[in-house]
Amino acid sequence: MHIVGIENVGRNFSYKWPNNYNEPYKHFIEYKVKTHGKIHNVKIGFGKRDVYGEERIRIVVWIDGHPEAEFFGADDFDKTGEVLSEIKVSSGGRGICRYSEGLVPERYSMFNVIGLPLRVDADGVRDTWSVVANIADHKTMIALAFLRKYEKGR
Repeated sequence: MHIVGIENVGRNFSYKWPNNYNEPYKHFIEYKVKTHGKIHNVKIGFGKRDVYGEERIRIVVWIDGHPEAEFFGADDFDKTGEVLSEIKVSSGGRGICRYSEGLVPERYSMFNVIGLPLRVDADGVRDTWSVVANIADHKTMIALAFLRKYEKGR
């Protein structure tokens, strides 16, 4: 994967999810990314959403118009700038990857991975592993989005 360049930067982008929810993103940045000899459009949207009982920063990465990775702010986001993306694959490629079971798929070895309950202390926090990235680390976010895209077979 190689980031070829920035294609566009803007404000006030919205995305209509399959459930017809039109989610606003205050800022976005678009990249051209080359992988496996093909050029892809990658858009990263920055917004806010209620996650685990509080409004948190929310980041979504789209590849060629498909949402492939989602991140949200850790409890200490204001100090660290770190966002989390739950690892949602397990046996059979479905479900969550349980933190309590201690197993992280090998394909995630290039990422900084931590148990979600160690970074989010709230009711209903899932027992999952999560990828950690800094809000400014777009390369890691894009790499995770491509991994998820390939896991889905696209």
